[in-house]
Amino acid sequence: MAAKRPFFVIVPGASHNASHYGLLSHLLLKAGYPVFSATLPSVGAAGKITAEDDGKYVRDRMILPVLDHEEHDVILLSHSYSGVPASAAGSGLSKAERTAAGKKTGILGQIFLAAILTKGGDGNDIVTAFGGNYPPHIRPEPETNLLRCDDRIPPLLQDVPPELADVCAVSAMAQGMTSFTSPCPRASWDDEAYKGKVAYIRTTNDACIPFPVQQMMLDGSGVDFIVKDIESGHSAQVAQPEKLTQILLDLAKGFEGLEGEEN
Repeated sequence: MAAKRPFFVIVPGASHNASHYGLLSHLLLKAGYPVFSATLPSVGAAGKITAEDDGKYVRDRMILPVLDHEEHDVILLSHSYSGVPASAAGSGLSKAERTAAGKKTGILGQIFLAAILTKGGDGNDIVTAFGGNYPPHIRPEPETNLLRCDDRIPPLLQDVPPELADVCAVSAMAQGMTSFTSPCPRASWDDEAYKGKVAYIRTTNDACIPFPVQQMMLDGSGVDFIVKDIESGHSAQVAQPEKLTQILLDLAKGFEGLEGEEN
């Protein structure tokens, strides 16, 4: 059965690495879904890695190898900051567009977990999109081109068991500042090819991207997202991995069902 199922391609958020999605990946694997994840180039990078650079990495090193080399469909899951580069990476790679181009595989759907929704393509960056200020938990350090969070647990891991929260906090890294101050690439979540195939999971107790901000982004998107809620803080993948897995499996089955109907 796994040979026929799509890959979950999990794109970590800012400062996160692929290990922070290990519990979630394990549960998805146990449910029979292949998983691939990798850390974004901007994580821990003092060099000038842009949001567009991250998007190219997601496209060329995470999505296309699964589509073209492994010949599996993809369900794209992005978290927090990665909603920006991940959705840009999905442009032109929907199943419908790839089928029209004679390809066998494509992206069945995009899922955003407490993720940033910006249309992009207008020259504005993430900081501008949020009113020109960094969130209070982020401390910019221009001399090193890094964004630092001096105490990562309150905004990111406040509802995670203490020992797990501690190790996740320690294994997170400073984020390259340029990823937040460079123009956001054009997203694909509002493309016609993804109509009915984009979902947003709201984290109702989020201290990093608060629930009202998530709703504001949804309201401003102009798109009818499939919306699900999970009672957790920002890092639902470690705070509520079982509940999050079930939400993802339900969404995946919906996307797979849509693909079957279209064929």
